[in-house]
Amino acid sequence: MKKKEFFLFLLLVTVFFGLYLLAKNIFFPTNLKRITPEKIAQNYPLSTPTPIPTPKPLSFTEMNALYGPCVGLPTLMYHHVQDAAAAKEKNQSGLTVTTETFGEQMKYLKERGYQSVYMSDLVNFFAGTGRVPAKSILITFDDAYDDFAINAVPILREFGFKATLFVPTGLIDNPGYLSWQTLKDLAGAGDILFANHTWSHRNVGADKAEVEREITTADLQLEEKGLNTPKIFAYPYGLESANAKTILQSLGYKLAFTTRPGSTLCQKQSLDLPRIRIGNVSISSYGF
Repeated sequence: MKKKEFFLFLLLVTVFFGLYLLAKNIFFPTNLKRITPEKIAQNYPLSTPTPIPTPKPLSFTEMNALYGPCVGLPTLMYHHVQDAAAAKEKNQSGLTVTTETFGEQMKYLKERGYQSVYMSDLVNFFAGTGRVPAKSILITFDDAYDDFAINAVPILREFGFKATLFVPTGLIDNPGYLSWQTLKDLAGAGDILFANHTWSHRNVGADKAEVEREITTADLQLEEKGLNTPKIFAYPYGLESANAKTILQSLGYKLAFTTRPGSTLCQKQSLDLPRIRIGNVSISSYGF
């Protein structure tokens, strides 16, 4: 190869090699590191959303002005009262207060001067025809489980406490639930109110016809047994609905309870009343 041709060849190689490097850097850059979520966060920090402030609970005075007349009346909510071993065996521990703990809770309330009142006392208060004494409470049980009669009632009566049992009437006389005969026997003493909890414990968020069937069936069955006076209701699962309230009003229901926590009960919220779910702990932890 002649000297001139060699230099020409070398020039072409250099040009092609330069073009190669240029193309590689453009289309296949080697100076980029692997992108990780951490790297993205460093280079493109996400803006922190402005937190939505938690609404400040209304004071009793504010509640009374908006929804009054109001009364401070803690309404205790229970389901099962049974021994821990039985609760565990039946997978009911989450809804159980043990018999021993329930007894301690009632003893504690009695020793500190609390008294249970009738639902009719609250109805009369809202109507402006009665008062609720200081240190009053309401005691409620949901679902009519058989351990209510076996374990809870003897303790309630030992300490002179009244209670309301919310009854899904279609479940009565089934295994694990009370019988109509037991309800009749318990009703004789006048210290237990048996109230509406729908027919099958159905969520009242269903269509209106279904909700009406659930509420009115239970209403009729309780009435046939001479129960449910005054007319009181508890929403299954604590979920209220406009349809349910309309039906309750048409049937003459005076009070309806949710599972929303709170202890201030107001007349303009008579179909949206709060309760306090009581767990298997000292009742002093709820401020009593």
